[in-house]
Amino acid sequence: MERRTLIIVVLCVMVFVFYRPLLTRLGFGRYLEAPRPVATSPVRDSTRADSASAAAAPAKVPPREPASTRTPVLQAARPPQALERILHVETPLYDAEFSNLGARLVSVQLKHFASASGVSSVNGKAHRPRPGQDVPPGDRVVLAGGPTFELALGSGATFRPLTDVAYAATESLDAGGQIRALTFTGQDAGGTQVRQTYRIHPGSYAIDLEVEFQNVPVSPPISDYSLTVRSWPAFTEADRQSDQRALRASSLVGTNIHRDAARSIVRKPKIFEGNVVWAGVQSRYFVAAVALVRGTGRNVFSVGEEQPLAPDALAHLARGEKPVQEIAINTMVVSMPGPTQPANQFVLYAGPSEYAQLAQLSGTQLERVVDLGWSWIRPISAILLRVLNWIDAVLRNYGVAIIVLATLLRVLLHPLNMSSMKSMRAMQRLQPEMDRLRAKHKDDPTTMNSAIMALYKENKVNPAGGCLPMLLQMPVLIALYQVLFNAIELRQAPFVGWMSDLSAPELLFTVASFPIRLLPILMALSGLLLQRMTPTNPQQAPTAYMMNVMMLVFFYNLPSGLVLYWTVMNLLSAIQQWLVLRQDGGPIPAPVVVREGARKGRPGRE
Repeated sequence: MERRTLIIVVLCVMVFVFYRPLLTRLGFGRYLEAPRPVATSPVRDSTRADSASAAAAPAKVPPREPASTRTPVLQAARPPQALERILHVETPLYDAEFSNLGARLVSVQLKHFASASGVSSVNGKAHRPRPGQDVPPGDRVVLAGGPTFELALGSGATFRPLTDVAYAATESLDAGGQIRALTFTGQDAGGTQVRQTYRIHPGSYAIDLEVEFQNVPVSPPISDYSLTVRSWPAFTEADRQSDQRALRASSLVGTNIHRDAARSIVRKPKIFEGNVVWAGVQSRYFVAAVALVRGTGRNVFSVGEEQPLAPDALAHLARGEKPVQEIAINTMVVSMPGPTQPANQFVLYAGPSEYAQLAQLSGTQLERVVDLGWSWIRPISAILLRVLNWIDAVLRNYGVAIIVLATLLRVLLHPLNMSSMKSMRAMQRLQPEMDRLRAKHKDDPTTMNSAIMALYKENKVNPAGGCLPMLLQMPVLIALYQVLFNAIELRQAPFVGWMSDLSAPELLFTVASFPIRLLPILMALSGLLLQRMTPTNPQQAPTAYMMNVMMLVFFYNLPSGLVLYWTVMNLLSAIQQWLVLRQDGGPIPAPVVVREGARKGRPGRE
């Protein structure tokens, strides 16, 4: 494959992959979506007793979906006489709030993660405490979905919310007086008794949940129950728009993982039937999910809504932004256990999408929440993530760790790269002879192909030798891209100077509200350097220059850690190309092409 053809293929693939993100970045994303109505139902405050008007709240929801698939959270209402008690659970990792109404998990404050919209944040930059210190209250990431997690009886047309049930709560304390287990016991209006036991682990974000039922009526029958998790306002990251785009409902049903963006399931809710492993909601770096340990999962129902923002969130909106935001709601439907069957067991996780933390929850497969690529890419991504964390543990700087990891990869892939470059050089030497054969046999394609293949064989050149080594490297490059784009380890990780967050685009200064970013410019310059070091036909030069411009546009608003990696790879490739030129006798002169229409004695040049 010729280099020009390879460049065109790469450009086509990049346009296909980045078309929608590019239009969104440039502010034309609204033209990619069909218009949709905005839900008019207000967000209910889950930490107070509702007023009497709350009982009529479901009537305000537009009839977007049939009653058999309506999400439970839209139907929840409790009478004004219900009194609420909030129970606070504190561990070294988080502070959680549970409500006795419905035995719900209301919110989780993460002690080790700072919010970009905290009270101490400045211009979207989170206040980061010293190493070893907890993030102060008011600056923490808060996963509060109103509520974040709740249980209800039935599903679909038989759905029966429990938000009007005031559970009796029993606390179990450890030697230090901290709550390590919460047992909620309640009974709904139909006489069904529900017992939910949450067991807290101080060193983990995971909570064990055990669910038991008694006096389940036979008529009308209750054959299942629903566990629902809800997302939280997307105000935790400096790049808030990117975080909102990443908001989705995720689930593992059988062996298939489903990731549905909140904005897509606003328009079209989805149901996944089968053996449910886990279901949850996640932003770019945080997740709330429930995994089935013992029981029978029936299906997962994913839906999204546009809901008005709370008054304290409106202050963080940019000028012209709508005061609404998409939320993701994911419900796992589980078969009701029989009277003689053991209690159903689950793992409830609300915390960072940290691969190492999730991988420790054996038997849940929750580590697949972290998007490390396709199934055949994930093992490579996991290895690269471990290596990146190991390098950072030594150097204490993720920016330097990215540079070291990129260098190590180039060293390991050096034989393949050198083979590819040498093969392309050999093809370039044969280019004049190949052009002569094409002109000589232009009317006989079969003879022309035979002559060119004979030329390859005579000069011991493999026409695929320049592309095959590059294709062999693609899994590693794709895996590293997934790691650098999705790993929470890079969140708010500083590099040097003004580059204080490798998970967000860096900002040097602004000119008339347009951000000036130095790192993407350096990346484009490194691409130009690599182009100058790579021998090409002068006819291909405009295509190569255009590719550098496109790369600048694509990478301009991507995370700075990813841009740093690409810049380093360009520079290392330029060094490798210089080594090839040095070993191979310098650049090859561009061939002289005679134009057919040139006047006699005055050949034209291209």
